[in-house]
Amino acid sequence: MNFQNRFIFSDTETTGRDERDFIQIIQSASVLTDETFQALDSMNVSCAPLPWTVPTPGAYLTHRQIDTLKSSDTHYQMMKSIHDQWKAWSETEPAVFITYNGHSFDEELYRKQFFWNLLDPFVTNTNGNGRSDLLILTRLISQLFPDIIDFELNKKGQPVCRLESVIERLGLDTSNAHDALSDSVFMIELLKYFKAAQPQLVDDYLLQATKQGCSEFLAKTKVVGYRYQPFARFWTYPIKYLGVNPTNQNQAICVDLNYPIKDVINLSYQEIVRYLEKPNTESPFKVISLNKSQGLADANQHDFRFDCPLAELNANAERYAENKTWIETVLVASSDLEKRVWPKKTIIEQTIYEKFFDYNDKKLFLKFHRAESVAEKLSLCEQFNDPRAKEFGHRILLQENPGNLPAGIIAFNQALIKERWGSEGPWPSVGVYLNEAEELKQERTSEADQQILIAIKNYLQNNIRRIQHG
Repeated sequence: MNFQNRFIFSDTETTGRDERDFIQIIQSASVLTDETFQALDSMNVSCAPLPWTVPTPGAYLTHRQIDTLKSSDTHYQMMKSIHDQWKAWSETEPAVFITYNGHSFDEELYRKQFFWNLLDPFVTNTNGNGRSDLLILTRLISQLFPDIIDFELNKKGQPVCRLESVIERLGLDTSNAHDALSDSVFMIELLKYFKAAQPQLVDDYLLQATKQGCSEFLAKTKVVGYRYQPFARFWTYPIKYLGVNPTNQNQAICVDLNYPIKDVINLSYQEIVRYLEKPNTESPFKVISLNKSQGLADANQHDFRFDCPLAELNANAERYAENKTWIETVLVASSDLEKRVWPKKTIIEQTIYEKFFDYNDKKLFLKFHRAESVAEKLSLCEQFNDPRAKEFGHRILLQENPGNLPAGIIAFNQALIKERWGSEGPWPSVGVYLNEAEELKQERTSEADQQILIAIKNYLQNNIRRIQHG
């Protein structure tokens, strides 16, 4: 079946923004829709912060989910319910999972926190499912069709693409913004609007939600307009698809058609490797991740206002396509880059991509989730091959059964909490955020903001006292 018949819009609210490997989701909402974006089902779940997670005042001032500080629902319960619901929604018919700025934030949090809870991290892009980031489409539309929405402009005169701002310009009530369910509904309304205004662009974009769909779009499109925006600045390139990296099927290798073709084709092998290693604004090559949304559109259908005439770009694309030996050389050079060794992550929360859990452990995870007694879950933990799985299993049990575990596991938990709340590391610093809470109390004088800041400050101080007194 066509995966475009089902869409799952999702959003998160979290304990922080910056220390992304160590913050956690405390609210998640998802809405399942049909191909016309009519809601079929929804879920909205929340949980308390993990005992080793330091919540940050700025985050709670944004989403205002202060009740979660006292919630009896655990992070494990919440993540398992999300995972189970998503699996059920996409079991009989694949779906496209849609977020807003999700590829750099929400999606990564979902993946990592499924991993922490012994659940399949890649549910959104396996078994035929795809994933799409609506922010990237919004940015693309703001460039190609700036009049489609009366975009708010920043100080540099560039369109502001924050979800709340865009939704306000559509005339919708945003008083409930930064609530996960409200933001999911906002995404649905925005995509409906885009689809009505530019159906072909939206259809092409959604077809790129899978690796296969993205590579097929690149392969069939003579000249692709590519909007690249890693930060506040963006660049737009006319590119020609050359092929997939032979040793990394997630990478599409493309050539920038702005460059004189004879100069690019005459590059030495070493020069090709060097340019591929840093495919920046000065490189004639662009390396595109096929497993993430990209700002791609057909340059022959949409006006990217390139400096080079479109006819010349099309001619250059044809000349590259004819030079199959050179293309093969470039693809071989791209595979050489995969031989590099990257520094390994050592803190357990950060190790999702270091090594995947093996087949036997995954089978035991299913038994672990179904097991009803603490004794059975403990026994299964001891059978896990991967020591990370054992530690995560113990953390889950500590959430669910804090007073009914062996002394060694309880002691490990206490040491973990003490480390995260009492020492410096890549995780949120309680001292930094206590100071932030105090500073924000001076700035944010409304009664509602004051109540939130008092609650978060009390939460931080109470946890510090609890740790100090053992």
